[in-house]
Amino acid sequence: MRGVIFGMCTFVAAGVVATGFLAIWSTRRTSDVGNRFRQGAASEIVWAVIPCLMVLAAAILGTIAIAASRAAN
Repeated sequence: MRGVIFGMCTFVAAGVVATGFLAIWSTRRTSDVGNRFRQGAASEIVWAVIPCLMVLAAAILGTIAIAASRAAN
């Protein structure tokens, strides 16, 4: 179970890093200030949502594991 959670967190972390790199790369290529703000806002939302989803996924898996261990006893 720990391996599954670790794998999920690693996969999501790689996605966060890739998204951040893509956001930085695409923002630096534009010269329009309004366009930069819109891309920055989207990347900020992504950066806020992904960690929340990671915590939620870990909490759900942890709850399932605890419930299963209590049911077995």
